Amino acid sequence: MKDRTVNEHARGFTLVSIGGVSIALDSGFSRLDGVRHGFSTRLGGVSPAPYDSLNLSLTRDDSKRNVLRNYRVFFDAAGLDHSSAVLVNHEHGANVVRVNNANAGQGLVREPLPFCDAMITNDPSLTLVTLHADCGCCYLYDPEHRAIGLAHAGWKGTLKRVAQRMVERMSAEFGSEPSRMHAALGPCICRSCFEVGEEIADEFVKEFSCAALKLPGRKGKAYTDIEAALALQLEDAGLAPENITSMGLCTYEREDLFFSYRRDKGQTGAMIGFLKLENRETAK
Repeated sequence: MKDRTVNEHARGFTLVSIGGVSIALDSGFSRLDGVRHGFSTRLGGVSPAPYDSLNLSLTRDDSKRNVLRNYRVFFDAAGLDHSSAVLVNHEHGANVVRVNNANAGQGLVREPLPFCDAMITNDPSLTLVTLHADCGCCYLYDPEHRAIGLAHAGWKGTLKRVAQRMVERMSAEFGSEPSRMHAALGPCICRSCFEVGEEIADEFVKEFSCAALKLPGRKGKAYTDIEAALALQLEDAGLAPENITSMGLCTYEREDLFFSYRRDKGQTGAMIGFLKLENRETAK
């Protein structure tokens, strides 16, 4: 099979600060009507070190009271109702679930969803939420059928093509046409920082037929590129390259903005990605 190259996608972000809370926005997605999105930073919360300060993970050694307070602070800053949130229940796989208003609160103040790494919906009352501390975040939007999808993409889920599975599920559930969909990639560990076993990098090269996904590392090690692999599978799913954008932010490098599980050796908090359809009345 002919080796592929990695397309250069538009990259850019804006940081919006409200009451000490900073939210990263993808420049491409920010130009789209009818959808709201963002990615939290570590700034503006109440959690103590090493989870300082806007830790949004309930699985860290941080008090539930702190985390729930952080959600209220963040959602207030984002202008959203925290009771509308539904949280992914990731297992580093590629399972995609469709959610609606009946799922509001699951994973936060109610029982978790079944294991899944991606969620899709056409319900504007919900806010989809994924958790991250180096893993990729993939946003999808179908403006024609008013449907969205949000995925947590670790290296295992990326290899299992979680972003592509999300596109396919949206096509099946909502009639979404991939060529008319838009995708954005949130902050994650970049290829210059993500050193893995050489055999894992080889799996990326094989799965996506792209030698550029493996870069030399120490003996027995190599670097690989989660963001590029996500973009390649979105193209395989039928998205136009010009409809795929990226914030271009590395969680490992930007200690001022982000938690990083790898950099902080597990003693760290987590950020969230969020995605929500605007109500038609709001979008007018």
